[in-house]
Amino acid sequence: MTITEADTEFKFRLDKLDALNYPNFLPEEIDLILNNAQERFIKQRYGFNNIKRQSFEETEKRTNDLKNLVVNSVITPNVYNSNNIDVNARFITLPSDFWFTIQERCSISCVVCGITATNLVEVIPTTHADFSKDISDPFKKPDNSKVLRLMGLGNTELISNCTIVDYRLRYLKRPVSVSITSGTTFELSEHTHSEIIDEAVKIALETIQDSRTNTFNPLINNTNE
Repeated sequence: MTITEADTEFKFRLDKLDALNYPNFLPEEIDLILNNAQERFIKQRYGFNNIKRQSFEETEKRTNDLKNLVVNSVITPNVYNSNNIDVNARFITLPSDFWFTIQERCSISCVVCGITATNLVEVIPTTHADFSKDISDPFKKPDNSKVLRLMGLGNTELISNCTIVDYRLRYLKRPVSVSITSGTTFELSEHTHSEIIDEAVKIALETIQDSRTNTFNPLINNTNE
């Protein structure tokens, strides 16, 4: 569905549900509504915040909904600097379109008994509140089978007791914003477009209802006076 077709379909469905009483949305306003709807749609399918309580990849439908936004990236860590939380920590600069993590692994190089070995290990998320405990816990601290990950300062920070070779990230990227003016249409799969428009109509009706409520409230207050 092109963005022009989406615009037409949005107006048609809104007419049908609101009996032609909706305000005349400007193209820029429809763009905003469609982009908000697209964002809501993606977040619902990525997590469990949806009526079917199904997350990303739990069903073939969910996987196909977001497959066009899945990106793989192999990232070289930044050199050590004084802002790192630990001498064995390194910042990772995330891709500019990064939105949600799907899967992550880390390649590390360790010297064991004088022999250097490179392993692909799991990445364990932690928080700044738990970091001090985790780094000293023999079962949770970094070793040759895992690294820790912190989020902060606009970067991912990896902590390892070995040399971090690279960070392998599979993620959902932030979609390109659709625009009626520029003719930019959805990146998501064709079968999702109708569902996004349904979500856009819901948002528009919520906006209309809020506007009507705000207009009516002063009348109620004047009556009470």
